[in-house]
Amino acid sequence: NDKTQPIPGAFVRWMDKETGVFCDENGNFSIEHHHESPYLVASFVSYKSDTILVTDMSKPLTIILKDENELSGAVVLGKRITYGLSKLDPRTTVLLSEREFQKAACCNLSESFENAPAIDVSFSDAVTGTKQIKMLGLDGFYTLIGREYMPAVRTTNAYYGLGLIPAAWVDGIQITKGAGSVVNGHESMAGQINIEMKKPFGKENFLLDQFVSEGGRAETDFMYRKDINKYLATSVFARAAFNPLQNDRNNDGFLDNPLDKQFQAMNRWQFNTNIGWEGIVTFGLNNDKKQAGQTLYQTDNTTGYGITLDTKQYDVVSKVGKVFKDNPYKSIGTQFSYNNSAFTGTYGSILNQKVYDTKSSNIYVNLLYQSIIGNTFHQFQTGLSLLSDNIEESFESAYFKRTETVPGAFFEYTYKPKETFSLVGGLRADYNFIYGLFFTPRIHGKYRFNKDKTAIRVSAGTGRRTSNPLAQNQQIFTSSRSIIFIPTDLSLPYGLEQEIAINSGLSVEHEFRLTYMPATIGLDFFNTTFLQEVVADRETAELAKFYNMKNGTRANSFQAQLDLSPARRTDIRLAYRMFDVNTLYIDAGRLQKPFVSKHRAFINITQSTRNKWQFSSTATWYGPQRIAGVFELENGGNDLPTSPSYSPSFILWNGQVSKQLKSSFEVYLGLENALNYRQENPIQDAANPFDSNFDAGLVWGPVFGRMTYGGFRWRFNGNKEQ
Repeated sequence: NDKTQPIPGAFVRWMDKETGVFCDENGNFSIEHHHESPYLVASFVSYKSDTILVTDMSKPLTIILKDENELSGAVVLGKRITYGLSKLDPRTTVLLSEREFQKAACCNLSESFENAPAIDVSFSDAVTGTKQIKMLGLDGFYTLIGREYMPAVRTTNAYYGLGLIPAAWVDGIQITKGAGSVVNGHESMAGQINIEMKKPFGKENFLLDQFVSEGGRAETDFMYRKDINKYLATSVFARAAFNPLQNDRNNDGFLDNPLDKQFQAMNRWQFNTNIGWEGIVTFGLNNDKKQAGQTLYQTDNTTGYGITLDTKQYDVVSKVGKVFKDNPYKSIGTQFSYNNSAFTGTYGSILNQKVYDTKSSNIYVNLLYQSIIGNTFHQFQTGLSLLSDNIEESFESAYFKRTETVPGAFFEYTYKPKETFSLVGGLRADYNFIYGLFFTPRIHGKYRFNKDKTAIRVSAGTGRRTSNPLAQNQQIFTSSRSIIFIPTDLSLPYGLEQEIAINSGLSVEHEFRLTYMPATIGLDFFNTTFLQEVVADRETAELAKFYNMKNGTRANSFQAQLDLSPARRTDIRLAYRMFDVNTLYIDAGRLQKPFVSKHRAFINITQSTRNKWQFSSTATWYGPQRIAGVFELENGGNDLPTSPSYSPSFILWNGQVSKQLKSSFEVYLGLENALNYRQENPIQDAANPFDSNFDAGLVWGPVFGRMTYGGFRWRFNGNKEQ
């Protein structure tokens, strides 16, 4: 009505630049001119944008925007990427959508990385069926695994934790190589994995996912979502998993897969308001019982060797924050999580049994503030955090207890003068009530050029964590090895110092056309050097030793990946990955790290059709892996030095076909390990499980062999757009 008023948050930029500044609460702005264009562009939601010729840079300028009476609609057509490198993140971050890990038999998160070349997945032992991941050639506990950017799989949950997160409940995964953000903590060494769960304000109203495998495994996942009103929504999740069948395909007297009963439930509440406040609260419960070991144990638990694993846990997680509508670059947030876990594992017979028992409660609090310095070229995040672990462990006659509290503060600055360049520097200061004060610096940079087709990223930073030797190396319990701690300082947990590592990396990504095909090639190299490490030493027969080692492990990782789209509905992913990882041992000297394949090649082909068929096939070649503590005599056993023993190379080939019958119903059928490759004699001295030579933890390949599976997904979507 020809009346004027200030527009806080209006955006002003020079015509030849994508970046600019926001107006303050009085509608005022200040912008530097060091470009060729004399034209300013001013814009704000529900107003018509305006372009102004500036003839005198020294005089104040008044810009009047007019109401937009009617906003015209726009239709954007594009291909939804299920796997790819984030173009926005200055870190080397790979994005996996739900559709990507549905290409394989992924009932839980430990099975969701089969098609991700950045992650190695392997069995940790031959009896419990537990799958572990590795990143950059290092064990999974050196990767900070979080749920919605809060620590989730760590301390006593590090060994089985990924297997307790149902894949059907996950909306997406982000995999960051190298040092992560200081905002999320100090424990990231090899990388960071963030898991985004399905949210109450999400698109799906109902989900029923049913999985059945040839080995007798059956898993059912359920989700129901409901809007309470336009400000509040809730969702309920439930899971039941069973494996009642006994399988011993290699006739070694041991079950190939454990008998299993698992029940899980989760309830989420999400809210938002008209004044910028929003948040989400989650309650979760889990009860998992497994039984493994000899088939004889199922009928005679006095002479047979059996394993029982009993896990109970519950957690409460919340995120609450506020975005200031008048200053959209400014926000505050809180993150809180509490996890309580209890685990009991028994190994042996009723008359000759080892028991590992642990209880833990973990608290994490993060308070965040985000804003700018002057203009949006200079952004920052800062805040305070608290991490507290209360852990009790007992194994045979040993008992360990620690309460570890770590308050901290962090500041992360981002310089982003344009979309193609960003530089992020962060610093944490944490005080550990056991280990004292320490600092964690990290830096990341990204530059895109060549018309945005080429990107270079660099990163460097330190990481620090307290080792949990027993909890994170439970494959030792499935053997007759005696456990020895060689302490550095008896006043510390386990008598051991913290682990400290430096990680640095470089990655290059380039988009191009191969003849007519759009393609992307990516190369990256990362180095992780441990200044202080807790070594798990299985190089001596019948022993497992834990001790500190300075400058122990050096891990170099190189990966090359090529993504092709030869046709509209065809995707091909080729990758080669090389690890050079060696560790220094007290008695054995420097050796290649065991159970790490130095060379790995990978190909995935996905073909979709117009009538909703999808065919996916993945083949992975694994090079030789050194077997811990196993050596071969040279020259037929003459008095010459022994050489390490290596596994043969092998190929794993998986495939799956799925068909969407209606918009809400999909069926799938798959085949794992199609070539039926199995490790011969995966259990050392399986016929004598109570003798000193028994060891089920020397696993480098598949145990079960070929497996078919199938299932369906039944889902209903609401009217919401994602």
